[in-house]
Amino acid sequence: MSAEDMRKVVGLADGCELMSALTRFPDNDVAAAVASGSVHDDAVGCAKDVAAARDDGRAGDIEALCEGFVCAADEDAEALGAALRRAWSLLYARQGSGVAIFPYESAFIHVRAGVPGEPALFRSALTLRVERTMRESGVLPKDAETEPCDSVWNEWAFLSFLIGSEAKALREGDEESAAFWRDRSADFVCAHVSQWMPDFFKRTAEEVDRLAEAGKIDVVAKRFYDALAAYGHLLLAALNEREGLQQREGVVRDVSCGSRGDYCCCARAAAAVA
Repeated sequence: MSAEDMRKVVGLADGCELMSALTRFPDNDVAAAVASGSVHDDAVGCAKDVAAARDDGRAGDIEALCEGFVCAADEDAEALGAALRRAWSLLYARQGSGVAIFPYESAFIHVRAGVPGEPALFRSALTLRVERTMRESGVLPKDAETEPCDSVWNEWAFLSFLIGSEAKALREGDEESAAFWRDRSADFVCAHVSQWMPDFFKRTAEEVDRLAEAGKIDVVAKRFYDALAAYGHLLLAALNEREGLQQREGVVRDVSCGSRGDYCCCARAAAAVA
């Protein structure tokens, strides 16, 4: 593996870790990191690493995409944190009218499919499959007792662990172990991440626009969550590309997962990202 390819794997693992931190309920540490500029710098750095294997002039696009993570020099971290928490709550937490966007795979798919009734958050078959997959890899989220394992932040954290384990094996020259971890990440992307995150970030961008137009969130929060949605799409596209997606005669197909259909689970995600 070339140095550029290795840089891309590490950048993708780090980008997934960053997304896990930014999709959680914003605490004071996140607000301080945004206010200091470190979130912006980390986001740009990871994205440039992910694009390292290509010389396609994306550096300017990456800078523009991450501009929403930049705050004014005099932005107060405490006020910023309050604005981000308000926006997060309106987007993903229960309000009087219900939940605008469930940040959990099973619940999100339940609503998207139009299934009647409230979604089960902890004991749905899908949530339990995610938990089992994590256990089989030897990890569980720190918040597994208080939050469903299929939350958007836990799935990003799990991807970071899988891809990071691949990177570690590559550094040690263990090609067999690297292939094992890569297969695990590919399976998780196809079976879970691709099934809902493209729509999740699309819905986030739409709801952010609606909330901003209604005057319910401020400009800083809108810029941040717009950037978050765009950055999510960028990483999802990189994940799909990494797993061997190709475009043939107008049909997106995955050439690595063994699907015989015109649209495998990975292909549907690529179509949504595009």
